[in-house]
Amino acid sequence: MNLKDIFKPLDDSNFNAYHARSLLITTLGMFTISYNTTFVSVALPELKKAFGLVAGSPLYVLLGISSFITAIIGALLFGFVSNFKGRKAVYGYEALLLSIGSLLGAFTQNAYELIATQMIFGIGIGGDFVMSPIVLGEFANKKDRGKLLAFAVGVTGPLGSITSATTLLILPMIGVHGDLVWRLVLALGAIIPGSIVYLRRKVPESPRYLVRIKGDIKQFEQEVKEVAKQTSQQAPADVKTVDKVPVLFYMRKYAKFIAIAGVLWFLDHMVNPGGVFEPALVGKSIGVSNTAIFSLVLTLAASIPGGALSLLLIDRWGRKPLEAMGFTGMAISLVLFAVFKPSLALSNPLTPILGMLFLGGYHFWHNVGPANVSAAGIFNVELTPTKIRGIASGIVVTIDRIGALANSAIFPFLFFNFGLPVAVGVGGALGIIAAIVTLIILPETKMKSLEESSNEDIWFNVENPQ
Repeated sequence: MNLKDIFKPLDDSNFNAYHARSLLITTLGMFTISYNTTFVSVALPELKKAFGLVAGSPLYVLLGISSFITAIIGALLFGFVSNFKGRKAVYGYEALLLSIGSLLGAFTQNAYELIATQMIFGIGIGGDFVMSPIVLGEFANKKDRGKLLAFAVGVTGPLGSITSATTLLILPMIGVHGDLVWRLVLALGAIIPGSIVYLRRKVPESPRYLVRIKGDIKQFEQEVKEVAKQTSQQAPADVKTVDKVPVLFYMRKYAKFIAIAGVLWFLDHMVNPGGVFEPALVGKSIGVSNTAIFSLVLTLAASIPGGALSLLLIDRWGRKPLEAMGFTGMAISLVLFAVFKPSLALSNPLTPILGMLFLGGYHFWHNVGPANVSAAGIFNVELTPTKIRGIASGIVVTIDRIGALANSAIFPFLFFNFGLPVAVGVGGALGIIAAIVTLIILPETKMKSLEESSNEDIWFNVENPQ
């Protein structure tokens, strides 16, 4: 028998209440991450005033990127532990760190303390980026897996951004002013991750982990009955389901695919026009001084429509065409911005409109492609076998966070030294490179079981691979 036959009931099942529940408690982590990231990017001007920071200074930059740094620690920690101890062993603790980081941040008295709490939050970010796609992907049916993984970013992420920006706009309207605004926004951001810690801790062990690493067929069969409402195909008595292939062999064999997943996510950040500094630097450069409105308009008008289109097409057209289309659209939008920006003076009333139009094109295509494909963790889940999926995901997210850090350093440097058109134009050029990389080396994984998409099937019942 083939390995995929064992998981056939899960792969061929229809979307049901169990999938919906798993989707909900998984994606609320991304909501929180997006909520907090948007808060930092939108509130940076206010935080700069509150703590007496200078724009572009090391402390100002560190405040914006501190969570990126510790996310590397979180990614590696959660990735390796989930690989050797199980998904259930750690799932939920990343949500706890997200909640603690947000709540403590609301009571900080200086920039150093806020940076420290953002670092706690960052460990949770790294853990969630690793755990959520793995848990959701290993339970999902093959027909809807792309949509389920993309939903976390395509819908939940923008909703987090909208909620954060809207809260920052509404609080002053109801009489809340000064430092209390950003403190309340941070405190409110602790509620959702805190509420899902218990639910995540109750999620059963991944069916793939049970079969391929623990060899607990009895528990696996119980899960199949609960998720797919049917029984699994019993493996013959002489067939051992536990994966005996050495981890180091897998790491060498799949290094290419781990690198592909990581590089595409890295390039996604490098194309980004400013990352966390976009509202403060790019927004004001085109005459949009209210960072909350800047973020809200782009999310509502561009990110959500792009995400919706991605959900419609990701399991029909596939991951590869959406990734390539997305990078190409992002690149064209940014190159057009770089070309026309020098002719748009701040005194020109058309400057904010045209600037937002070009940036909207970037955000639309970003959510059509990379944000809902590589940045949704699809490739590190679908291109690597169960036995190393945790380690691989930890490495991929580490590469991703390095990309976020690199962009956060390079973009402000280009912006302050060479101007906005050059800073944005470099991102556009990298988008073209990313599209070419996608078309040349990325395999298609749509509508395949995880065992097929990762070629794990060929290592089934193999103990001494060559």
